[in-house]
Amino acid sequence: MKTIVTFLIIGCSLLSAEKPYFQQHVSYTIDVKLDDENHTLTGFESLVYTNHSPDTLTFLWYHLWPNAYRNDESAFAKQKFEQGSTRFYYSSEEDRGYIDSLDFKINDISLNWEFHPQWNDVAKLELPEPLAPGDSITITTPFFVKLPVVFSRLGHTGKHYEITQWYPKPAVYDRYGWHPMPYLDMGEFYSEFGRFDVTITLPREYRIMATGVLVDGEKEYAWLDSLSLVTDSLFALDKKAFKKAMKSRTGGKHKFKKSSDKKDIESTEREWKTLHFHQDKVHDFAWFADPKWLVRKGSLWLADSTREVTLWSMFLPKNAKLWENSVEYLHDAGYWYSRFYGDYPYQHITAVDGDMSAGGGMEYPNITVISSGGSKDILEMVIMHEVGHNWVYGILGSNERDHAWMDEGLNEYTNIRYWEKKYPDRDRAIIVSEKIQKKLHIGEHIRIDWATGYIGYVNRALKGDDQPIELPSAQYYRANYGSIIYGKTGIFSRYFQSLVGEDIINNIYHDYYETWKFKHPYPDDFKSIVRKYIPEGADWYLDDVFNTTKAVDYAVTSLKNGEAQIVNYGTLAPPVPLVAYDSEGNVLEEKIIPGFQGNQSINLPANTRQIALDPAQRLPDLNLVNNFSSHPVNFKFIFDQPDYSKHTIYWLPWLFYYNTYNGLPVGIMAYSGMIPGYPYGISVVPLFDYANNTLAGFATIKKTWYQTRGFKNAELHLSADRFYGHSGVNLGLKATRRNTIKSVPAMDLKMDFFYHNLYDDAAFNNSLYTAGSLSVLRGSVTYRHTPNPLLNYSVTAGIEGAVSNADFWKIHLTSRGRYRWTKNIQTNWRVWTGGFLSHSNVPAQYATYMGGGVDPDFENRFVYDRMNSFSDSRINLYDEQYIADGPGLRGRAIDGNQVFSTVKPAFGLNLSQSLPKLPVKVFVDLAGEPEFGLLTDAGIILSGGGVEIFIPLYQSWDQDAFVNDGNWIKERARFSFSFSNTRIGF
Repeated sequence: MKTIVTFLIIGCSLLSAEKPYFQQHVSYTIDVKLDDENHTLTGFESLVYTNHSPDTLTFLWYHLWPNAYRNDESAFAKQKFEQGSTRFYYSSEEDRGYIDSLDFKINDISLNWEFHPQWNDVAKLELPEPLAPGDSITITTPFFVKLPVVFSRLGHTGKHYEITQWYPKPAVYDRYGWHPMPYLDMGEFYSEFGRFDVTITLPREYRIMATGVLVDGEKEYAWLDSLSLVTDSLFALDKKAFKKAMKSRTGGKHKFKKSSDKKDIESTEREWKTLHFHQDKVHDFAWFADPKWLVRKGSLWLADSTREVTLWSMFLPKNAKLWENSVEYLHDAGYWYSRFYGDYPYQHITAVDGDMSAGGGMEYPNITVISSGGSKDILEMVIMHEVGHNWVYGILGSNERDHAWMDEGLNEYTNIRYWEKKYPDRDRAIIVSEKIQKKLHIGEHIRIDWATGYIGYVNRALKGDDQPIELPSAQYYRANYGSIIYGKTGIFSRYFQSLVGEDIINNIYHDYYETWKFKHPYPDDFKSIVRKYIPEGADWYLDDVFNTTKAVDYAVTSLKNGEAQIVNYGTLAPPVPLVAYDSEGNVLEEKIIPGFQGNQSINLPANTRQIALDPAQRLPDLNLVNNFSSHPVNFKFIFDQPDYSKHTIYWLPWLFYYNTYNGLPVGIMAYSGMIPGYPYGISVVPLFDYANNTLAGFATIKKTWYQTRGFKNAELHLSADRFYGHSGVNLGLKATRRNTIKSVPAMDLKMDFFYHNLYDDAAFNNSLYTAGSLSVLRGSVTYRHTPNPLLNYSVTAGIEGAVSNADFWKIHLTSRGRYRWTKNIQTNWRVWTGGFLSHSNVPAQYATYMGGGVDPDFENRFVYDRMNSFSDSRINLYDEQYIADGPGLRGRAIDGNQVFSTVKPAFGLNLSQSLPKLPVKVFVDLAGEPEFGLLTDAGIILSGGGVEIFIPLYQSWDQDAFVNDGNWIKERARFSFSFSNTRIGF
């Protein structure tokens, strides 16, 4: 009996053990023709599939990814909709795409196949005979692809073509089994290595570049060479001539007729070319074509100077100036990645200017498409990132869908290394806008790791919305995909390098590359190589950083008599550098403190006057401010990346608060904090009011807590102001409760105490405001939700009342929302009902106004006019400026000089409706109150530049209810600022 049990245990162990490494091989031969009138591909594919696994296969999973664009039922379409995008949802049938005309055969015998039960872009092919280990089969099929407009990666924009994920492709079968997967926009790919021979037929005028090299392509290469010489000559022109040349080459948009409107064009009427591309040891094939690209060419000689890599850059004339140095970026990316990992093994590196919608760029073997720039630094960052994918995941062919950090995260880390190596004098700085950063010195020290990693990660981690790095792509919340997979992996990996040293890191990545190039590594394969060089002390990085959401928050709590007290408020415990300084800032001691939880005492030289934890500020610490024992003050103009070792005060001129009482007061804003890494914020805006020859201004101080008492974040603020004949103080608390990770549904709680002193009676219309001082309390609870991209709504219950110098309490219930019916038609609504619980002494500004509000608590700093009495001679608040409050009639709710205001219960319904193919919206309002009865109005809304203009066409309360001439409209038109009820300037 004991022997039988032993055999059973051994048998079960063998069945559950991981299979030894193996790798399938696919050899493709594809012949395809582009129809640029109908935007289609007609092709034929023959592939040889070799089974290197120890298993006998009876079927193959296939990817048919163009079907992702067929209908709203694809995984791609569902993902985009769930993420809030309606572009594909509202797209026309003409703009969508698919793959069909498939007839899979082996030895001219058609195979039985069926679509995956969940995904229309994955199919299962039944083999007529089992495929034994070591055997091969040849599968052929014709195929037809209708190219979509570019919604993600595959498609066209006019006659610009991006042909990616376009051919029938077997899924990966590896030691963990089959990996069939649908196409996703957020979430990339996993494919078998093999050989590609692709023959492409297209009109002769197209510039085309693809994976692989041309076979017998001397004529085509000569033409591209000639185009590159022309482009070089254009860049030699002076600025004016260059601009003129680019304008002439840009022309208009590509023109093409719909196939239903044109006569069939015989192939003999056009000049065509057929090009043969070949590449071995790649797992994908992509090609791009455009008839207007400018072409540039360069070379990269690898370190041993024995092999030349050709560099191609192809870009649209409108982007020529931005792409001027693109060959340099290709060269440097190829050079540094070869240094970091190992030599580039292929014959060309190409970047093309594209229109891809799935991010700033997308990588394919040998070639990348770039769809964003903005500045030369940003373009270089995108090019180096996408070129870097030739190594991870192009050569190190990991499963991007299930372990995206092995692709995007390690690449993002390598991007930081690249930037530091290429620009050692910049201290990691990037230039987003040369005019702003270099000429005005605003934000001139923004570092690549801070901007692309730290900000996003810390914003998510502080609120508990972080996710582990080691998750399948589909499990990431949209906001976390970039901040965690890219950013968190990148900055923690760079910090890890700072601890272990560059030499060890180089050994790790060189070993990883040599061991796993042209193979399929998994996380444990990478981690085992790290542990090979760092057998002890890497668990915090390899386990905690990748597999948990533990976070670090080291802090210096005291420094006395050569002894420092430091604490870790977080749950992640990496080693941390500590540097001790004397009173002159000279370094007395440097050491690495092993990771710890809780408190720790550190003995230092007796003359230590200040200490810093991680003075290089590489550690992704949730609160970097408390890593330093002291913070000298410095000043910066407008903004720069914060130096958390200093107390930085930013300043800027302030000229933004014009109104009829103060005129245009001038002053400055000074602020500190307010940005990631700081748990506080302070802003002061002193102004001189020339109109009244007095000082005015605003000041705010706030403190933020995260994950406290069931709330994701809570902010306590104290603000004071003296402006527009009013001085006051506001003490407020706002907090948000919601589920982890997702932003909605959410519950917002707000509580405020206001002290108001309306000290200048001349500043106010006494029909709308009661001068003097009073104190009020206000509270509200708001529930908000966006169930899908078509609908969002909120419901707010609020109460406000006086606690001194007045006697009233009022309540209200407000709902706002929007529903999108079609791409261009949506309905917005606002419903309000409210009234007074008591009203024995109600200052005028707290009455219920039927036609909007008067901002009684002075939160809106863009109120134009509070002071005029009603007249036809000048604009005044209630006549003209609309602030959504109360029943909210957008018409001029006035009878002569009598404002429609009340302390009785009232209600209002406000509807706005966009119209198809018209740049205006219509509005309809319905309001009611016992004295005024039922009031209605209707009109149109013009909007632009942050301003909405309401033009009533009907007001039920007027003697002339309907518009009858221009003066009728002129007397009733109103406006609002779209940023009303916000505090610009913190």
